[in-house]
Amino acid sequence: MAAPRFYCPNLPHPRLSERMAPLDEDQSRHARKVLRLQPGEPVDLFDGKGMMARATLEAYVEGLAVCRIREMAEASRPRPTITVASAIPKGGRADDMVNHLSQLGCDRLIPLKTARSIVEPRETKLDRFAKAAVEAGKQSGRAYLLEVEAAMQPFEAVVKLDADVKLIAAIGEYRVDELTAALRGAQHVLVLVGPEGDWTEEELALAT
Repeated sequence: MAAPRFYCPNLPHPRLSERMAPLDEDQSRHARKVLRLQPGEPVDLFDGKGMMARATLEAYVEGLAVCRIREMAEASRPRPTITVASAIPKGGRADDMVNHLSQLGCDRLIPLKTARSIVEPRETKLDRFAKAAVEAGKQSGRAYLLEVEAAMQPFEAVVKLDADVKLIAAIGEYRVDELTAALRGAQHVLVLVGPEGDWTEEELALAT
């Protein structure tokens, strides 16, 4: 049975002598109240930036779970990196989108403001997206967390982002030539996803 996995952004550098890592309040509460882990039990930790550790729950100190690190490893970031810039859908579909993008290996989510956008998420909702990315990363075994931008970005700025391959999901029939070869050699891919009402002609022209 796999050890329970926890997000620990303050993992010490593997070359340092410090081998203790406390979990934050949310992760500690999950360990103690939900999983009912006891000192001495094994846990896996990750910092969301490529560093992973096998550890043992040492103790609960002032409500925080303190873990003793046994070994550490650093994972290389998968290529290509994938940025999805998307208009935010209504209701629970937004949370589902964050969860699925994280599990599929997306690296960055940019909430996109378009001419026909319906939802403009508040800061609290974007914070919830970031927390959902942490939970999805724990479940899917990712070493690198999905990064959720903290503010909506205008379409005109996003289409100018640097990427080897840029794709836009649009209603209609469009010819895409040699996409497999282009993706195979790419280092960074940008995917644009529009709102329920699709893009305007002006947005499609600008993207082209």
